[in-house]
Amino acid sequence: MSDTEAQDQVGPSKQIRIPNKHKRQEVFRRQQKEKKKEKLERRIRLRKEEKGEEGALKKQARLEANVPTTIESTRLYNPTIINAPNTHAGPGPSNRLPQSDAEDSDAEEVAGERDAEEGAELTGNAESEVDPEDDPHAPPALLITTSLTSNSVTPHLRSAKARSKVSERTQMFIDELLNVFPGAEYRQRSKAKGAGLGKIAGWARGRGYGGMLVIGQDKKEPVSITIIGLPVGPTAFFRLTSISMGPEIYGHARSTPHTPELILNNFTTTLGHSVGRLLQSLFPRVPELAGRQVVTAHNQRDFIFFRRHRYMFKSTDKTALQEIGPRFTIKLRSLKQGLPKGAGAWDGEVHFDGKADEATASTSAEDALAQNEEALGEASEDQREIASARDARSKKRKASFSQDAKDAQATPAAVEDNEGLAFEWHPRMGVNRRNFYL
Repeated sequence: MSDTEAQDQVGPSKQIRIPNKHKRQEVFRRQQKEKKKEKLERRIRLRKEEKGEEGALKKQARLEANVPTTIESTRLYNPTIINAPNTHAGPGPSNRLPQSDAEDSDAEEVAGERDAEEGAELTGNAESEVDPEDDPHAPPALLITTSLTSNSVTPHLRSAKARSKVSERTQMFIDELLNVFPGAEYRQRSKAKGAGLGKIAGWARGRGYGGMLVIGQDKKEPVSITIIGLPVGPTAFFRLTSISMGPEIYGHARSTPHTPELILNNFTTTLGHSVGRLLQSLFPRVPELAGRQVVTAHNQRDFIFFRRHRYMFKSTDKTALQEIGPRFTIKLRSLKQGLPKGAGAWDGEVHFDGKADEATASTSAEDALAQNEEALGEASEDQREIASARDARSKKRKASFSQDAKDAQATPAAVEDNEGLAFEWHPRMGVNRRNFYL
């Protein structure tokens, strides 16, 4: 058999071994070239056939018949799905049966009344002065800080200032976040003087901040981000990967101080809606459309892709996008209702300057000193002996309490840490590749 006959007989049905390596590679390249040619001819033929109104119907029928099978379309059923995902048809309000004509008319009447009420409210608000706290255009005040590594991880760093030192890469990422969120403010973790995250959250809550962003770093790279909604929570911990700063993106655009628009895509379950509301709380309710900037948080397989673009309308049908940056990916690790441990109870009052706290602290200290002086002046020798005996008994009681606390140290901490925990990621959750939670 000649080489030409062997080349003609090579195919999926007849597997003939060609001993010559160069001839075998040549036959393979020829087959790939023919496949590409046939595919191109088929695409050109379909494009000609699908022109016009009849062609559009043919194209629609072809796309409906040839639905690809993806991981998203074969995901396991989740009973907490609220609305149908964008990637596949799932249970939700978008797939419900149409309502009756009576229900439609009632819904239209209710919608009309609601629109009239909203219009009246808008006209009334336009005439009156707008409260700065209720201004929908005002960006929420955000506090950005970094994490503090424990002594067990960094035993060679004794001071809290050394353990909270920010690397150059993390500082660049913080600068990018300050550029994304209009009302953000960065404070170094070393200024907290070793205070825990709960105390910092309580301090920010009392001064009118609307949220907190805590950037965690490891090996001089940002690896995690904790988002805390103020004043009542929740607290979400995300893993941070695939970070690209604005200057690192090819052909990136320059950002402007305009408030960006926000697009939350593919958050379908109740947990996903909770995460979406938390992300939505970081931006003002009404963006500045003049800037043409849009921030997209796209959820796909529980990975949230963060992107920021500037758009431009080329025509009524086409739009051009230019990425501004930064781009990164986050994945939810835990979601806890409320604030971190140590925030304490909140009285509902906000002191933007912090003078009320100082005044109350000074007055309470003065009152305590005055009471002590009066008590010492009026106390007799018998009372002093009674006080010394009471102090001795209190020391014994404290020693017994400390011993009991050492014996039962693990149990209360575990109960308190798990209190209000809505979601926590476990490695066994990643065994099934078709089970998604957002």
